[in-house]
Amino acid sequence: MAAVSVALAGAAQATEIVDFDEFGERVEAVASLVSGPLVFSSDSGYLGVELTAPNVGAFNGTPYLIDSRGTLSVARSDGQAFRLDGFDIGQSWFTTQPTAAITVTYDLAGGGSTSQTLALTRDFQRLTPGIGITALHFALDVPSLGGGYVALDNVAISAVPEPATWASFALGLALLGGAARRRRPS
Repeated sequence: MAAVSVALAGAAQATEIVDFDEFGERVEAVASLVSGPLVFSSDSGYLGVELTAPNVGAFNGTPYLIDSRGTLSVARSDGQAFRLDGFDIGQSWFTTQPTAAITVTYDLAGGGSTSQTLALTRDFQRLTPGIGITALHFALDVPSLGGGYVALDNVAISAVPEPATWASFALGLALLGGAARRRRPS
């Protein structure tokens, strides 16, 4: 049992939430921004942190990241892979469009990528991909419409388990199975 406890403790990863709450003032019109271990960059040149929603739009009462009319990319500042456990995404107040389509592309930690298309609304929606990635990208499907300024908050990440961690976990389970077989009465 102790072997399994050790293996499970090694396999468990602490989740970190990047919530932009460290920003006490509004940030606007920057190409990149660092919050926690993540770097957020935009090819639009208009990336910022909004503290309030002066109009309609996604707002949860706390600071959140906004980007407009381009591709917003997210990666760890140290270049390492990470597990994307979840994030809140919506449409910011900067547009009058009620909804907009956006494509989210995940660069997978093992290579390759996968994408999904979302309809952004004026409320935050929670996505929980739960996958190991090196980066993710948010691209407006029709940026010329001006609808779909991205609002992003509460990005939950954790470490991608190393192969040695999984090997330790498997070994612990094998030892537990062997011990259980030896204890069975004949």
